[in-house]
Amino acid sequence: MEPASLLTWEVVDWKDPNGGTIRLLPYCPLVNYAGEVEWNGLALIASTEDLALWSDQRREESDSPGIVRDAMIANLGPSGRVVKEMFILDDPDIACFPDPVPYNLLQYARSNGRRIWCIEPNFDDPRWVDLTLLIADSRTRARSLLRAIGANRRVMKVAKSIAMEPPSTDRISFHIAASLQAAWWRNEMESVPKAILDALHERLAARLRGALSQLRADLDGQVDDGDEKVMLVPVPQVRLPEVLEALGGLPESEDFTMEEE
Repeated sequence: MEPASLLTWEVVDWKDPNGGTIRLLPYCPLVNYAGEVEWNGLALIASTEDLALWSDQRREESDSPGIVRDAMIANLGPSGRVVKEMFILDDPDIACFPDPVPYNLLQYARSNGRRIWCIEPNFDDPRWVDLTLLIADSRTRARSLLRAIGANRRVMKVAKSIAMEPPSTDRISFHIAASLQAAWWRNEMESVPKAILDALHERLAARLRGALSQLRADLDGQVDDGDEKVMLVPVPQVRLPEVLEALGGLPESEDFTMEEE
């Protein structure tokens, strides 16, 4: 199933030929949005290192509300500008830290005994390190560095263009925030060759299929013949088409043990 628009908020189900469903939940980073979705297991496009960062941010925000946001705004690059523009929208559900959708789902899963998978490898994975270094190298080449001049203006221009699309939510502030985040991601990845981005999403898709395979099995390793299992995967809206394309390529499932129970 294809998403209705770039900034869709509606879930998209991908049926694995081997059984089970990967339920992709598009969301806007840093926006506190909650919808009713049924699922059995949770797969986060994050590493266990990211989960530790979220916990740190939660503690910092509890001690001093807004401190993480303000630190991000102090960043003079496009990411800081985007957070600043989101904060200017003056909506308490926008520019929130830690990232509300994945963090809240993580807390719910922990509280209710749902199984949790971290889809991004940690930096002790050589293949993943090589891939991230290729991305970093692409973004720091001379031409890319020259493009960094005026990047803030370029991001705002792209955000305005995306925001002109018909909104798929009644909350206009959410639509504008989503436009800002989509523009930021496009700017960040613009200088990265498509082949490298495809390799990144193919790896993630392989691990998603591997996590779903584990979810289909019961604890003693036997296939569960009960109801079809649903793996929920929150995905930033702008990355949804790439994740769907990678899953459609049916990469071989990758078995891994990076799981919280």
